[in-house]
Amino acid sequence: FDLNPDIFRTTPELITSRGFVPEQHLITTDDGYVLVVFRIINPYVKQVKRPIILWHGLGVSSDSWLFSTEGRINASGIYVENSRLINDCNESVTNSLGFTLASCGWDVWLPNSRSGHYSVGHVKLDPNRDPLYWKFNLNELALYDIPAVVEFVLHTTGHKTVGYVAHSLGTDQMFALQSLIPESGKLFEPFIALAPVAYLGGIWSVARFGVPLEPLLRAFPGPLGVPAPIMQLIAVVICGNEYLNDICLDTLNLIDGADNPNFNRSTVTVEVAHSAVTSSTWLLAHLAQMVTSNRYQMMNHGRVENILRYGQSEPPAYPLGDITSPNIALFRGQNDALADVYDVQHLIDSLKVKLLDNYIVPYEKWEHHDFQVAITQGFYVNRRVLQLLAKFDHAS
Repeated sequence: FDLNPDIFRTTPELITSRGFVPEQHLITTDDGYVLVVFRIINPYVKQVKRPIILWHGLGVSSDSWLFSTEGRINASGIYVENSRLINDCNESVTNSLGFTLASCGWDVWLPNSRSGHYSVGHVKLDPNRDPLYWKFNLNELALYDIPAVVEFVLHTTGHKTVGYVAHSLGTDQMFALQSLIPESGKLFEPFIALAPVAYLGGIWSVARFGVPLEPLLRAFPGPLGVPAPIMQLIAVVICGNEYLNDICLDTLNLIDGADNPNFNRSTVTVEVAHSAVTSSTWLLAHLAQMVTSNRYQMMNHGRVENILRYGQSEPPAYPLGDITSPNIALFRGQNDALADVYDVQHLIDSLKVKLLDNYIVPYEKWEHHDFQVAITQGFYVNRRVLQLLAKFDHAS
């Protein structure tokens, strides 16, 4: 069995294991949710660069930015992965984006969305007893979670802007925020969207088979996920078994898009252990609705409640054409089952602004989770992320 210690490590433990120092902060949103945000401190950097927020996707947590490859920052302040891949912040770039950025001097912040593995608190509601706690969707992530974190980071660091790098759902919520409040775009220099998600009508993941459950998910607001100890057990007993490992790998590929050659098999157990993080049935219902409608829209609550909430019988679309920021970069894969190439093109066609970057990873099998665990992530993705961030190194 594979007993990789990263299977059981929390975000602070992952940070410490690589030679960095973790900070933990509690941030309360305007609607009362208590978010846990971690910060990576590089003890060898004398002058820290601008703050960069790394926002995770659906079903994972801040852990997902940290376990791609085992590494360590040495006494000279140089981060090395697998004892041979040296991060020089230029041509040779490591795979775990959180540590890659921190070792290059960036001030890395790792938020956790409401209701997830870390952010289960609320000032009034008990998630174990109050269904109201679970009545949130993409709107709340966009209009409450992001602003609360950004305001805290800016206040703490004294900067006027942040870099925002997100994966999957983390990009979805940012597109929603900037479409509803276009002036918010000036805070993000830049917004880098890895596997960008807005339209979902073209997804070909096995996750599509869950879409018919949307009425049930909406009718019963509550948690949906698997407790961490169970996922850790599955990771060790099944994924860590050399004869059963392919079951885990094939399951991940069905969800994200098959890419065995570029997948770090040694990380399968760790990825599984840190997945299936609890989220809200309402959020999942909202996403399912967008798969069915092929619209980037607000949540459909039914004709009567839509009229009460929106003043119209159908849910309004998020006005992507209202986004004004010129600092948006898209990173997309050609084999992504969840951020399908046609859906991403639909997103691009809906935006009226010129993109800072429209990058298609030049590897035809690149898929959804490759942006976080591929053995070539440093070469194909992180190098370009660093290049884009460098353009804003002068920003305040």
